[in-house]
Amino acid sequence: MKRMSAFFLLFTAVFAAAVLCFDLACAKVSASRTKGRNIAVNRINTELSQEAAETGASPADIIAAHTDEWSRRYGSNMPEEILFVPIEKGEGSFITTADKNCAVCRVYGSDGRLMGIAEYVYSNDSAKLIMVVGNIFFGTAFLLTAGAFIYIWAAILVPFRKLSDYPERLARLRDIQKLPESRSRFFGKYIWGMNMLSDVLASESRKIHILEGERQKLVSTIAHGVKTPIANIKLYTEAVREGLYTDGGMTEDIACNIDRNAEKVEKLAAELLASSDASLDGFDMEISRFPVKELAELISSEYKDRMAIKRIPFTVKCDTDSVMESDKYALYRSVSQILENAVKYGDGSGITVEIIRQDEGFGISVRDKGGLLPENEIPYVFRSYWRGSNAANAEGSGIGLYSVHETVRALGGSVLARRLEDTNEMEFVLYIDDISAVRA
Repeated sequence: MKRMSAFFLLFTAVFAAAVLCFDLACAKVSASRTKGRNIAVNRINTELSQEAAETGASPADIIAAHTDEWSRRYGSNMPEEILFVPIEKGEGSFITTADKNCAVCRVYGSDGRLMGIAEYVYSNDSAKLIMVVGNIFFGTAFLLTAGAFIYIWAAILVPFRKLSDYPERLARLRDIQKLPESRSRFFGKYIWGMNMLSDVLASESRKIHILEGERQKLVSTIAHGVKTPIANIKLYTEAVREGLYTDGGMTEDIACNIDRNAEKVEKLAAELLASSDASLDGFDMEISRFPVKELAELISSEYKDRMAIKRIPFTVKCDTDSVMESDKYALYRSVSQILENAVKYGDGSGITVEIIRQDEGFGISVRDKGGLLPENEIPYVFRSYWRGSNAANAEGSGIGLYSVHETVRALGGSVLARRLEDTNEMEFVLYIDDISAVRA
């Protein structure tokens, strides 16, 4: 917005400077022409008066005799018409003109008597006419150009600035608020396509979440299934070493081989379990410094319209101007998952997000009214594919809050859930350490 305003002011200044230069040039040409005409009129009138005084001839005859000569001598400064108005003896004289393009001069005879007046007529000053026409042209051009600029700015540039960061936000945040539908001939089809892409990505993300949960179940099942035979193999190995199975040619080498293979299987089981505990997020952490209010504004902008459509009172509070060093988009995804659960399991009477500065970090609180979990279930809410007693009739895979827990832990923080009996709210609090404070 500031750049556009600065550009428009610069454009106006350049246009004004061009008009000023044009007007000054026209004024200079007009002044030069007026000066040349004044010189020509003074010289012609002097010659006319001298010849009338010397010869006693009529000034009208002198004008007729010398017009061609004066035209050649003074060129464009020569009056288009010279008129002589005689004044009879004893008449008073009153000389005036209302035309700026007409000069009036007295003509005296040999005895110093006023013979009459000479009127030197010029056509309108073309320089002034050109200046007027030029100003009209420049004014019209400025209005048309400014109108075109305002139209382009309002119809193309402003919508483009709003749309330009949407693909990045879609890539980082995945399931985000759709773009408002528009019939704009410039961006209507683009908005429709981006909203379709958003739906596809959201659907694929949900499928990946479900598949990831199934993968974890499979890996965990295999890993736990392998642990039992491992334990049996190690027991048999120990029995052979102690001589409990001497019959059948069991030797120490066989026992060592069994033990070695058992260790391999045990290692494989550990790797499978580690894989099942891996983070579900699938995004590399991008640690950067950002004002905490940016995170609050991001949450508010993405959810205020959704909550309004669902008629759920929604508030985002952030009273600190501190700067956080963390992954803003990973934090948003974690808060987003909690908000989705709040919409799904809450009673729709209100959701509040609050970000506060604490001693050595930041707290992000998400509270929703209604749908309280039993106290004995709260310790299990962050386990993978665990679902509470309030989720019987709601879709889900049971790994959303597990993903939140893993993401926050990867950021060096922690997350907890608690019941607020006084306000009948469930609260989830993400505590994120201030990395910059820890480093200092």
